[in-house]
Amino acid sequence: MSRARVVWHYARARRRTFADRAALVAWQDRHLRRVLRLAPRRYAFYAGTQPRALGDLPVVDKADVLARFADLNVRGVGLDECLAAARAAERGRDFGTTLRGLSVGLSSGTTGRQTAFLTSAAERDRWAGEVLARTLPDGLLAGARVTLVLRAGGPLYESVDGGRVSFRFVDLALDEERLLDEIRAADPTVLVAPPSVLVAVARAGLGVHPGRVLSVAEVLDPQDAAVVEDGLGVRVDQVYQAAEGFLGASCAHGRLHLAEDLVVVEREDAGGGRFVPVVTDLFRSSQAVLRRRVGDVLVPDDDVCPCGSPMLVVREIVGRSDDVLWLPRRGGVPGDALTVAGGGDVRPVLGAFHPDFVRAAVLAVPEVDDFRVDQTATDVLRLAVEPATAYDAARRSLELALAGAGLAVPSVVPGVVEPRDPLVKRRRVRRDPAVPAGTR
Repeated sequence: MSRARVVWHYARARRRTFADRAALVAWQDRHLRRVLRLAPRRYAFYAGTQPRALGDLPVVDKADVLARFADLNVRGVGLDECLAAARAAERGRDFGTTLRGLSVGLSSGTTGRQTAFLTSAAERDRWAGEVLARTLPDGLLAGARVTLVLRAGGPLYESVDGGRVSFRFVDLALDEERLLDEIRAADPTVLVAPPSVLVAVARAGLGVHPGRVLSVAEVLDPQDAAVVEDGLGVRVDQVYQAAEGFLGASCAHGRLHLAEDLVVVEREDAGGGRFVPVVTDLFRSSQAVLRRRVGDVLVPDDDVCPCGSPMLVVREIVGRSDDVLWLPRRGGVPGDALTVAGGGDVRPVLGAFHPDFVRAAVLAVPEVDDFRVDQTATDVLRLAVEPATAYDAARRSLELALAGAGLAVPSVVPGVVEPRDPLVKRRRVRRDPAVPAGTR
């Protein structure tokens, strides 16, 4: 990787501003024309097409990526080959793996089967420069000791390590005691970690005093943010990233902006003002990210941000669309009691209950420190809380919230909070894939 190229991208990103939304859209349109023109030449998936606008292309979801992986990358590398290489790297904790000139990464497999992602050296340099421009509070010249607690490290961070900015990678696979020791020794000025790790740092009293704390990889729940802010004395900001790429970061005012100078984001309605982002990357070419459905559920905030950026503000990432609970609506709602499916089956009409509603209900009980809710059937939820003595109060609070949303209260049965696997993203609310989803 090229340190000079990283710094060049950093400087360009720091200077890039848009007077208003119209200027931002003009920037997107200019780069989008190039993306659409080159897509049929680069990727077999789009061969024979002549897209003039985004709407000329299909929306691609995870199932499409799994089925057509080789047709969606510029080298024609197969998924099985990528997964084998990426999993070997994970086992050996060696993250310099490349295939045909492209670096290979492994998705977390949050919603089931894992997939892989590919990046070129130039793309990694751009990524590093763009992220540094958005996350270093005082810029490169002021210096920073950045500690990253992540599943994977590697040359991505080493490219700018040294001089005034240094990176220290702490392996998320370490046991908690050793992980905390590593963070204490690093004494970071910028700490980047999943919320579960940030909470552990805040509660451990390590004596570290970072000037900026960034939450990554997992949903940042408000109560976790409060614990971290109380323990470390600094606001928790966010970096929003997925296998689809770098999608956003908090500004100096702590508001999460989508990186709309790098990606076009279409909003797929998820009900209640929420949306699922459908992303098109304006600069990535090693792997097609064209109208890719990310699968997260976002709550937008259309108020103007004090920072002046016209890029969309996200009030909250509430979780995965796969983790929305779908439960029968209560009887007596006109037109919503029952519907007849093909073959004569009679099924209840289902209503959505989003993960943020679940969290609000369970955590309304002050005694609850942690919890899990799993939907195992259309009419069954498994609830686990810590401490277990808070279970009855948490169950009652959840049942009241469900009833208040017009849903039939399911059977709520006790479960257990499983020990944390450091390499698996924490999901407090989950729906079994076998449980059907309704329609909005």
